[in-house]
Amino acid sequence: MRDIALLDMDIRAPERSDHGDRVDCYALDRTDLSRYALLVVPATVDQEHLARHRHVIRDYLDEGGVLLFGGQLHRDWLPGASSFVPLPRPSLDAYRVAWIADHPIFAGVEPDDLTFRRGVAGFFARGHHPLPPGAEVLVRLAGGEPATYVDRTSTRGTILVHASGDLLGYDRADGTSSRLSGQLIDWARAEARARRAELPAAPSPAPAAAPRDPLSSRSDRGLAAVYGGSAPHHRALTTPKYAQHLAGGLRYLPELAETDLTGLDGLIIPERLHHDTLNAAAGRVSDLLDAGGTVIAFTGGEPVPEFLPGVRWEHRPTNFWWWLEPGADLGLRTPDPEHPLFDHLTLRDCTWHYHGVLTPPDGAEVLVTLPTGEALLYVDRVSTPGTLVVATLDPMHHYGSHFMPATERFLDGFLPWVAAEATR
Repeated sequence: MRDIALLDMDIRAPERSDHGDRVDCYALDRTDLSRYALLVVPATVDQEHLARHRHVIRDYLDEGGVLLFGGQLHRDWLPGASSFVPLPRPSLDAYRVAWIADHPIFAGVEPDDLTFRRGVAGFFARGHHPLPPGAEVLVRLAGGEPATYVDRTSTRGTILVHASGDLLGYDRADGTSSRLSGQLIDWARAEARARRAELPAAPSPAPAAAPRDPLSSRSDRGLAAVYGGSAPHHRALTTPKYAQHLAGGLRYLPELAETDLTGLDGLIIPERLHHDTLNAAAGRVSDLLDAGGTVIAFTGGEPVPEFLPGVRWEHRPTNFWWWLEPGADLGLRTPDPEHPLFDHLTLRDCTWHYHGVLTPPDGAEVLVTLPTGEALLYVDRVSTPGTLVVATLDPMHHYGSHFMPATERFLDGFLPWVAAEATR
């Protein structure tokens, strides 16, 4: 399957590579994409980077390529596409797949097998992208929203846009939806052959508009956050009730290694960042800790950044489905219920799932544990002149993906506390 390119954000969690070649997002402009029939762009991609290199995407498509984007568009890099519109009132009925077109990708796939995963709805799509002119709708939700569409008019190639989910991820699904990924790949190969065979003599002109810059307003003081360019990060860090606590604004990940952070009170490092690029900025983060600043690090299936002092992380299989069992209890505990953090949130607000466990350094304040005593969240004021807050929770990604209500409750309490902690 070497004719499929999977755009990769270098997240250290186990990734599927059996579908094709992994192409680092930040090497996009140095990669010959012309040999690929299908370019797969994931939900976690740095859309700021794609907007700055939109001509690469445009050139690939105008050479007859097929592009699959499954996620929530928030930057202008994909020809013809518009920003993601979340469902106004999420519910089981709103998440239902109501209509599937007679199309090779979805041949034999039943709507309920898309709507539900282990009886739970909301994985397939949680909104839609408005249609470009001439688009072909493949799947609609119960409210008529076009969850999946094909666009053959905006470029000389073919664009397949799906709201929220990972269509290739259905290769391990139960029921008729397990057909989806294989049928999609077969369709994409045939589509690329057909489009390239009928290419006109002259390419379509590429749009010249410059991408918007969301990073222009920021301060050298206060609490800041690393921004990896993905839609989940963007929503979590720019939603007004959370952005009000980020007086230091956003620091764009590819520019972090060249940024002096020592004037800040603190820095949030969200989960699911491009780790090679983050590691390149290790010295800058260490300088902030040495200057007495606060660093907050989350993890979402990948290890906690290895360069952080005193951090020891171990992988544990993530049970996403524990709550479906009768009388289920994830079992989170706190050895320090009087800690100021719990003036802002409860253990219930910390409860969705976790990614690995931590062994805190001696003297750290352990705040959330499993019944085994293994830590999920601690505060370390002993390893550096500054303060480290480390957690194997992933609230930014899930809130930013419009999924998992507990993560919103967590951020509602955690961000005011940590902003005050960093200032103090």
